[in-house]
Amino acid sequence: MTFRNVFFTIVCVSAALAATRVASAQEVPTFTLTGKVVDRMTNAPVVAAVIKVPELERFVFTDGDGDFRFADFPQGTWEVVVEQFGYHTLDDSVTVSEGNGLFIPLAPNPIELDELRVRTRSERLLTRRRQRIPYRVVTIRTEAFTNAINTDPTFIFRRAANMAFVGCPGVVGEWIAQGCIARKGGVVNIRVYLDEGRMFGGMMELRSIDHESIHSMDWIPSAAMLRVYTKRFIDRLDNSRIALEPLVW
Repeated sequence: MTFRNVFFTIVCVSAALAATRVASAQEVPTFTLTGKVVDRMTNAPVVAAVIKVPELERFVFTDGDGDFRFADFPQGTWEVVVEQFGYHTLDDSVTVSEGNGLFIPLAPNPIELDELRVRTRSERLLTRRRQRIPYRVVTIRTEAFTNAINTDPTFIFRRAANMAFVGCPGVVGEWIAQGCIARKGGVVNIRVYLDEGRMFGGMMELRSIDHESIHSMDWIPSAAMLRVYTKRFIDRLDNSRIALEPLVW
């Protein structure tokens, strides 16, 4: 079997667009996509890494040998996101077809490796949730709020997210909070959740939250969703048996 290293995959935009037009006129062939995730430095298998394909809303985990398998996978060019604690997240586009496989080397993240310790219940629950979200998740951790000079939570979020935000049409003050992101055909409102509850005031309401009360945020760009967790909520997760609400995509 031929393996394709996603670090060196070159995607031709014009070819991808042509393939999309052809695919719209006929059924896209499917096959079983297999692959392997290894440590880039040691070549050792990376166990329990999650491989996500956001456009298909699918994900799988590697086994004890670092291997993974997607059944009924459509041929074409897809964004692939690979995540595992202790490694830098990999996000790249890859073109696959029958007979191809993926060989994915992950680069260790020394900062996270230095922080390896017994994880709390809240950390385990949030990690499990992030892994099961079929899109890339950008986590903004406690240090971003503790060390912030500008204490506006929306500013801290935008700086960490590192992408373009715009004001939502027809909303007073949106030029300050910038609660939308641009998408094809217009703009999309960012859905904001605080401790599992929807903040219908969105980014404008988030601005009123004390930054010191925030433990962390999970930003899911593909879903235009921001989930905010307070220190009080994290403490409840650690010291009770409450569970996180299942997310449906």
